Amino acid sequence: MFIEALIFAVIIGYILKGNIRNLENVDIKRTYLVFISFFIEFFIVICIRKDFFNIGIFTYILNSIMYILLVIFIYSNRKNKYIVLMGLGFLLNAIPIFLNGGAMPVSAKAAKAAGITLNISKEGLYSLINENTRVWFLGDIIPLTFLRNFAISIGDIIAVLGLMLFIIMGMKKTAKN
Repeated sequence: MFIEALIFAVIIGYILKGNIRNLENVDIKRTYLVFISFFIEFFIVICIRKDFFNIGIFTYILNSIMYILLVIFIYSNRKNKYIVLMGLGFLLNAIPIFLNGGAMPVSAKAAKAAGITLNISKEGLYSLINENTRVWFLGDIIPLTFLRNFAISIGDIIAVLGLMLFIIMGMKKTAKN
C-alpha cells in the first residue's frame, strides 16, 4: 500500500507542477532508521511465511525495536508536520499490535472482502479479530481492492496521507522556500 501511495504522490506532485528533484531541498534527518525499520518488518514477515518462526516473544521484541526506531525518526523530524502525521498513523497501528501480542488484528469480513486468506497468521504479523481482541477498531478492518487486495486500518490511512503530503509538498519545495 505504501508503494502505491508513493507512486500516486509523485504523480500528483507532477500534476501540481512539482519536481521530484525538489525533495533534495527537504530537511529530513535519520532516514536510515525508516529503512532499518521496514527491513525488520520485511524480515519478520518472510520468516513467518517460510515457517522459520511464529508470532511470539521474538517477533514482539523485533516489532518493539522497529517501532522504537520509527519513534526516533519521527522525533528527529518533529518540525515536519507531514512526518508527524505519519507518526500518528504508525502510533495508531502500534496500539492494537502491542495490545494484542505483537500481531495486527484483522477483520475476517474485511479479509474476505479483499480476497485475503483467513489463515492470516501465516501471512505475517496478523491475527483474526475475535472476542478477546483489544481495540479491534484500530485493526485492519477496511477492505481495499484497488490495484491490489488489502485490509487496512485507520492508522494506515493516516500514515499514507502523511507520506503522500510529504512527497507532494516536498516536490513543490524549492531551495529558497
